[in-house]
Amino acid sequence: MVKGEKKIYLKGFRSWAEINRKRLTENVSMIYNFTGKYIFAVVKADAYGHGAVNVSKILEEIPEVRYLCVATAEEGKELRKAGVSKKILVLGGILDDEVKCFRDYSLIPVVSDFYQLNLALKENLKTVHLKFDTGMHRLGFLSDEIEEVIKKVKGLDIEGLMSHFPSADTDRELTEKQILTFRSIVNTFQRSGIYPKYIHLQNSAGLVYNCDYCNAVRVGISIYGGKPSNNFPLPVKTVMSVKAKVITVKKLKKGDTVSYGGTFRAHRDMDIAVVAFGYADGLPRELSNKGFFLFKDRKLRILGNITMDMTVIDATGIKIKPMDTVTVIGKDCKKEIYFEDIAKMCRTIPYEIMCRISKRVKRVVVDE
Repeated sequence: MVKGEKKIYLKGFRSWAEINRKRLTENVSMIYNFTGKYIFAVVKADAYGHGAVNVSKILEEIPEVRYLCVATAEEGKELRKAGVSKKILVLGGILDDEVKCFRDYSLIPVVSDFYQLNLALKENLKTVHLKFDTGMHRLGFLSDEIEEVIKKVKGLDIEGLMSHFPSADTDRELTEKQILTFRSIVNTFQRSGIYPKYIHLQNSAGLVYNCDYCNAVRVGISIYGGKPSNNFPLPVKTVMSVKAKVITVKKLKKGDTVSYGGTFRAHRDMDIAVVAFGYADGLPRELSNKGFFLFKDRKLRILGNITMDMTVIDATGIKIKPMDTVTVIGKDCKKEIYFEDIAKMCRTIPYEIMCRISKRVKRVVVDE
C-alpha cells in the first residue's frame, strides 16, 4: 500500500494506476446495504484492469463478499498462487484440459451444458454452480432441459443456481421476463429437493430490479465505481486513477504540425508537453485531437495522434515541467475524468476502457 502521490513519484514510474482501497470497500458496502444480498465480486480480466491480485486481497477481507468470480481457470490459478484464499467461481466453465487446475487450486466451475456436466461427474468435481439461459443466448442450459439436468446432478453439491441479464439497462420487458423464468427454474429445483445455497441473477445493471428469491448479486463494474446506466441509483465512486509523468516541454511555432500524420497544425505559437502515456498503456487512439488530461485543475487538450508510448498536450499558458504528473483518468483538484467520459468520446463502454489499461502501468493500492 502507498500513501500519497509523492512516494509513488520517487519510485521512478513513468505511469501508474492508483487503486483506492477506501472507495472499493465503500462501493461494496453500498451495494450490500442496498440489496441486502451476498456479494459475488467479479474480478475477471485482471479485475477490469484494476489488478486482480491486489483487488482480491482487499475484497476477501469483506465478510459479505462470498465469492470472487473469474472468467478462466488460469485467472483463478493466478489468485491462488498469490495467496488469495476466498472461494473462486470460474464463470467460463470447465474444459477437459483444465480439470487438474480446478482440483489443484480449489476452483468451482459454472456448469452450463451437458458436456461440462458430464465432465464434472466423470472427474468427481463435487461442487458446481449451474447456469441457465433465460435470454442471453450465450451460455446456460435451456429451460426445457431442466428435468434432464435434475436427473443427472444427483450426488453433486449444487451450491448455486444462476442466470445472466443481457439488457438490464435497456430492455425492461425482457429483463422482467427473465426474472420470472429463472424463478420458475429455481422452484423446479426446490420441488425436486435441491436447495442451492446461492441463487444469483442480478448484475450491476440489474440491481434496480426486484429479485426477492435471489440471495446474492454478481457485480463487477459497480464495485469499481462505474455506473452501468444513467439511472443507476447508487453514488459509487471511481476506484482507479491513472497518472503519468511529463517527459519534455517545448514550443511550437504557428504552422507546425504534431505527431504522426500531422493531424494537428498550430494556428498560433504554442507550448506543448509530451506525456509518457500512449495507446500501449491503454489510452484509446480515438481520443486523438479530442481528449484531454488534467493538470492542477486544468483541462489540457490532446494534440495530434496519440502514439504508442507518448501523447502530446497543449500546455500554453501553463507552468508545467518535465517530471510533473498529469492525470489521465481520475480526479485532479476539483475536476475529474471518468471512465464514462472517455467511453462516450470513443463510442464504447467504460468496461472496455478499464480493461485497456495495460500491464506496464504499475498498479498501486492507496488510501485517501
